[in-house]
Amino acid sequence: MAKFRPMNLMTDAADMARLYSYTVPEPITVETACYWWTLREGEIRVTTLAFDENSRGIGYWDVDRETWMKPGHFYIKVIVQPEARGHGLGTQMYNDAQRVAGENGATHLKSSVGDMDINSLKFAVKRGFKIEHHTFESILQIADFDERRFNDLMARLQTEGFRFFSLAEAGLTDENKHKLYELNRDAGLDNPGNDGIFPDFHAFTRNVFEASWFRADTQIIASYADKWVGLSAIGIYPADNRAYNMFTGVLREYRGRGLAQALKLQTILLAKKEGVRYVRTHNDSKNRSMLSVNRKLGYRPEPGQYQLLCVLGETRGNSAASA
Repeated sequence: MAKFRPMNLMTDAADMARLYSYTVPEPITVETACYWWTLREGEIRVTTLAFDENSRGIGYWDVDRETWMKPGHFYIKVIVQPEARGHGLGTQMYNDAQRVAGENGATHLKSSVGDMDINSLKFAVKRGFKIEHHTFESILQIADFDERRFNDLMARLQTEGFRFFSLAEAGLTDENKHKLYELNRDAGLDNPGNDGIFPDFHAFTRNVFEASWFRADTQIIASYADKWVGLSAIGIYPADNRAYNMFTGVLREYRGRGLAQALKLQTILLAKKEGVRYVRTHNDSKNRSMLSVNRKLGYRPEPGQYQLLCVLGETRGNSAASA
């Protein structure tokens, strides 16, 4: 029978990284787990670990609400390592997680499962979750990439007056941090699949400027007449010899000119210069234009994630994840 206790980041980060990595295509590091689970000001977060008779972590449940989220909305995650599934542990942990979320004012629960993980999806649906969004993963092998195909695109955009530069070249000042935030916010809120919320500057700072992957030279910006009109951000992970395109966005009035493609091209060239083997990214299934950009660049589709939502009270019993 499993035993439970509150997660202690000082001693449990390795278990958290290992267990979370069962649910994603790329394993996360202990450093990433420490960053993710460091409590932010105003955040509500409760995480409980499950252990077997040998005191090895075999699962956890996690309830989280950040200050910028919609009222009553919480993230919830239940993960059981594959060898321990099928014995009721996921159900037990889910019930505890839902109870704690409810005690903290939850009215809506958000979660995610892999789109190939049929058992976890069934687990979530049985508890009242519905698919809200479908995000696609895709991957670009750097060895197969030929940037010369895009010489005409870059020449045209530069002739039209667009300029491309990094945040490092612009200067990592407070003013430019706010400009980058506003560009992310405006482009992000106008993206297909957005639910009308975006982190405030304080949360964005924690999630981006203070993130372990952040580098000012990998934040690529497009400008027109000194106005910042588009961006693409990439995280480089040299220890794993890979990169991840975090976000690419262009202001609505400048779309349809090839800017997103040109911005992503710059991040790919950065990744190539860093010597990584491949770049990953993800996109909402509703964002057909960005999916088309990825195909033109040579990204190949991979299994993705279902983003799930449960409205508490609509059904009896109700998260998600790999149980």
